[in-house]
Amino acid sequence: MRRRIRNALISCLPIVLALVLAAPSLSRAQQPPGPDSRPFKPEQLEQLVAPIAQYPDPVVAQIFMASTYPLEVVQAARFAKANPSLKGDALDAELKKYSWDGSVKALVNFPQVLERMDGQLDWMQKLGDAFVWQQTETLDAVRRVRAKAPQAAPESFWYYCSSAGAYYPTVSSCPEPWIKVPPRAQ
Repeated sequence: MRRRIRNALISCLPIVLALVLAAPSLSRAQQPPGPDSRPFKPEQLEQLVAPIAQYPDPVVAQIFMASTYPLEVVQAARFAKANPSLKGDALDAELKKYSWDGSVKALVNFPQVLERMDGQLDWMQKLGDAFVWQQTETLDAVRRVRAKAPQAAPESFWYYCSSAGAYYPTVSSCPEPWIKVPPRAQ
């Protein structure tokens, strides 16, 4: 009996040794980059955020968070393509069946955003990395891109949520896609 245990331990020794030797390199792989080794330069960050910079802040925040869950975004994009007619309470009920992050679920209301993220996985991965490791710089890049964009006439349109019966920013999220409407006197 002792001989079997000894032989089993000896046969496991190479595996244990390999794991112990690999552990330091695995832990280094999880470390954030140091302040001197920024993975993205400001110009690169501006290019990364340019496709999403003109969305309202709550949507941009959801995109940033969702980009850190790429597999869930791909699954949600497939779900949105397969269920384009689901809206409101029916959509909410269906989304409760999934354990996706809340940011990913929120983007189901923006199928064009999910489609872009799903269709450009490399871009989405870089966006998520930039947000995780360089959050302040990434948010600054959004501000710079917005500042460089041609300015539309003030209040050239508003966003309306029909289920809430209110406009953005009074309502910060909408279960269905926002409706772009011309401004009206209050």
